[in-house]
Formats: sequence, structure tokens, C-alpha cells
Amino acid sequence: MAVNVFPSAVGIPSVHVDPFAVPMGFSLQNFPAMSISHCVLQGVSGTTQGNYQFMLTLRNFTYVYVFGEKMGNFTVTGLSMSGGMEGGCSGNVSADSGMRNAIQYYNDYAISITGMPVAVTMAGWSAWAFLVGARFTAMNPKSQIGQFQLDLRTITQ
Repeated sequence: MAVNVFPSAVGIPSVHVDPFAVPMGFSLQNFPAMSISHCVLQGVSGTTQGNYQFMLTLRNFTYVYVFGEKMGNFTVTGLSMSGGMEGGCSGNVSADSGMRNAIQYYNDYAISITGMPVAVTMAGWSAWAFLVGARFTAMNPKSQIGQFQLDLRTITQ
């Protein structure tokens, strides 16, 4: 069941469950639940590509050399919010907690820190991916809502 987030007051989102939404089944290993992180994973996009070479000869022959798959590129986007939330989370968490937790996730699982991949699952398909970069944006300073993007390189199977 998908969860939609609608701002009901400045800086305080509320959670509404849509019974008609079709779940995509996306997850990122060790990414904390919204009630803890004040972050919502909003979307995922990815590309994969074969690793190949074509050789054209003077006699009109075409040779194709295939070397397996290149590493895939995946991007996870999300929203970060301030400390409180109607109908779900509450607590005395500072206003920058969502963005701080998104940045902390990058600092904990980046390839330069761990040297290890994290598991990415989308619609029943799973892969190991290295967290190689991130982007953090303050979209609305008044409401303390921000956006983050995590860049991953997958090992195709």
C-alpha cells in the first residue's frame, strides 16, 4: 500500500494511505522508516547498458564482441521534513532533522566510507549498488522541506 504525503500546515506533513495505489515495492537497504528519519523515498530511476563493441570490415562483415553488462546508474530521490508529522510521527526533533538524516545516510553508506554495496530492490528485482554521490537541496526554508538525491552504481546480475 502506497503512502502519500500532503502538507497540511507549514512544515508539518500528514500521512494518508491510498487504498487504490499499486505498490512498486521499492526499498533501499538500511534506509530508516519515515517515522524515524523524517524522510520519504519519493522516486527511483535507473539505466543499464550492455558492454559491447562492433567491428565493421572491408568485406561487409560485422563482428560483435560482447563483454557482459556495464555498471548501471540508479538515482533515488526523496523529500526531507522537519521534526513533527500529523497522524504518525511526533517528537522534539530539530527542524533540520530530515535533511540531517539524509546526509547521515550518505555519510554512513558511501563507497568511500564502507567500500561495500547496499541492496536496492525495485518491483521484485534486486541488485547490489554502490552509493557514489548525493545532492541535497533546501526547497522551502520556511516550511523546512528539502529534497535529496542519492546516486548509485549497480552491479548487474
